Amino acid sequence: MPLKTLDLSLKAVRVLQDGSNPPEQGLLLPGWYVDPQTGQHIFYDPSSEKFYTLAGGVYIPLGYMTPAPKQVAVAPGDRLKVTISFKYTGPAITGVTGYYCLGVYGLFGFDEKLVQKTTFNISQVVSPPASPNVSDSFTFTIPADIGANWDDIYVKIFGGSPGIAGEVTTPYLFGYENALTIAGIQPNITEFKIADFARV
Repeated sequence: MPLKTLDLSLKAVRVLQDGSNPPEQGLLLPGWYVDPQTGQHIFYDPSSEKFYTLAGGVYIPLGYMTPAPKQVAVAPGDRLKVTISFKYTGPAITGVTGYYCLGVYGLFGFDEKLVQKTTFNISQVVSPPASPNVSDSFTFTIPADIGANWDDIYVKIFGGSPGIAGEVTTPYLFGYENALTIAGIQPNITEFKIADFARV
């Protein structure tokens, strides 16, 4: 099977889905709200001035998912390589965890269907780089029981020594919505018609 790739670049996490600035702390009280654009239930924390949604029992900031810049078609048995990259300046870090996930992003967050982890090291960097200088990747093998809606991807990094962030609290997460087209798992019939009719 051919190897299919999809590159992800970790970017600054946006708090709100529309990219606007967070509301002033005094405007909202802590608690649950309903996003008027999506109907999604969200929690507002005035101390961090962020909205959060619940996914897999963990609160994660809204705005970490972005529409995918392209779609990659995959079918059972195919391999999908997901690559992350980011700019780094600081001391050497050993044992950073890369967390890669395919699944379904919906009303109540991300439903993780396939999850894999990697471990990688980061070298010391003294001068700010002009372009991303750290990368990591994982290659998924698409299973036979993949769902037709497992088309979203998200990644995050955490851990290491010295630690960059906790698994639950890491701000370094990023995802793409509708990144995959799942093929070969459901019958697909198009242009069904009577091709011809004639006396014989």
